[in-house]
Amino acid sequence: MDAGTFLGIDARIWQALIAGSVVAAGWLWNGWRDRRDARRLRAERLRDYHKALFAEIRNALSAYWDEGEATEDSDRVLRRMEAEPDYVPFIPRERHDRVFAALVQDIEVLPRQTIDVVVAFYSQVDAIAALADDMRGEGYAESGPIRRIAIYSDWIEMRARAFALGQNVLRLIDTYSAHGPRAADRLLSDLGYVRVNTPDADPSDPEDRETG
Repeated sequence: MDAGTFLGIDARIWQALIAGSVVAAGWLWNGWRDRRDARRLRAERLRDYHKALFAEIRNALSAYWDEGEATEDSDRVLRRMEAEPDYVPFIPRERHDRVFAALVQDIEVLPRQTIDVVVAFYSQVDAIAALADDMRGEGYAESGPIRRIAIYSDWIEMRARAFALGQNVLRLIDTYSAHGPRAADRLLSDLGYVRVNTPDADPSDPEDRETG
């Protein structure tokens, strides 16, 4: 039987069907390739963002703790404030959010396992900076010894809180990078953070696959 009349279908129709199949296959291939490339680029951006934030947060923690010297210094300042009612401590101007500020417009690149703790840490950093600005003003200097001591103590406690938050962020970033999102989820649970379940997560998404 003539191939062109197989099943009573005109040869031109067969040609159209074959051409359409080729085009459809090309669309499917290109779509898969585009999605693969998009996932790869997103994974690369995520790694770069995690590395940059890790470095900045680690430096911030060094400033907040300074191998224990920060606590000793603050205790020494408090003792002097109590002994000398007119003493007003010098509060340094610190910036520990330059990298975060540069990346915040693309914050959605971060996975759910790290984004909340990163934002919480930098919110604390921002609050510390705002209070430090107030403490450098005349209002703080003129507020009286009792009020100054209370505010200074709050400032120290906020820095200690930021240090604890930052340690958690570093652990989560390190765990996510080395062992994948599921390991980071387990660490979130161990640290006492509420996990957001996503049972309908796309298994093809690299964020929802175990790595390492």
